[in-house]
Amino acid sequence: MATVTRLFENRVQITVGTMYSPSVNAFLFTIKKGDTVAVDLRAEDDAVNETVEVIVREFNPLTYYITDDASGKIHVILDKGNTAAELQIRLRRIADSNDDGSTVGANLVDISGSTVAAAASITVA
Repeated sequence: MATVTRLFENRVQITVGTMYSPSVNAFLFTIKKGDTVAVDLRAEDDAVNETVEVIVREFNPLTYYITDDASGKIHVILDKGNTAAELQIRLRRIADSNDDGSTVGANLVDISGSTVAAAASITVA
């Protein structure tokens, strides 16, 4: 039987079905209005300063994916050091910088009910 010699002494427990994020964190942003109805982002990505651009500019993710449906989902990969709770507060506060304090982007979209969840898994296709 062949043996494997470790080149590094940094031993890491690895278990299938578990999300590991040693260098980055992955999150799911769900963009919702204050009444918790999801925002269809397909109409918010085709001009300057629309909702998608404002959110992406605020967080400057390493990688992101906006779901092509009415779910309001944005998958993001960010540097370490952020928690879902902190990011949710920050996401909801983007609107505070607008004149009316509750909407964001050129089309004044309400994102005050948005949520952020830490990723439990990822799929790459």
